[in-house]
Amino acid sequence: MRRLLPLIVALLATPAMAEVPRLSPEGEWLASLVGPLDLTAEDGVVLRFTKGRIAGSAGCNRFFGGYSLMPGMSFDGIGTTRMACTGRRAEVEAAFLAALAQVNDWRLGEDDSLELLLDGDALLRAFPVAQ
Repeated sequence: MRRLLPLIVALLATPAMAEVPRLSPEGEWLASLVGPLDLTAEDGVVLRFTKGRIAGSAGCNRFFGGYSLMPGMSFDGIGTTRMACTGRRAEVEAAFLAALAQVNDWRLGEDDSLELLLDGDALLRAFPVAQ
């Protein structure tokens, strides 16, 4: 038993044993890139994935709809509130909604980012919102 104890301790301390791989985008994400635009927290683009539903802020208006992960990723029934947006907020929202309409897959980056993809290229990059 004394010989097994160091092995057991080493296995339990291994990060691969402690971390569970994420199998879905579930959770809340703050976008840092949408199409050609680099975003900041002030742009306020937030995505919340919950049990096949997506909602959040498109930069000006709230958005909502459904998503599917089989195959890849797709969105359906996307709607928004209808507040008037101007300037940067309008530009960010237009880029966000255009990107969302083109997404056909997703992946998690090594930096814990969520990337929404079109044929392997990132259209949107977001990071987890601290809970």
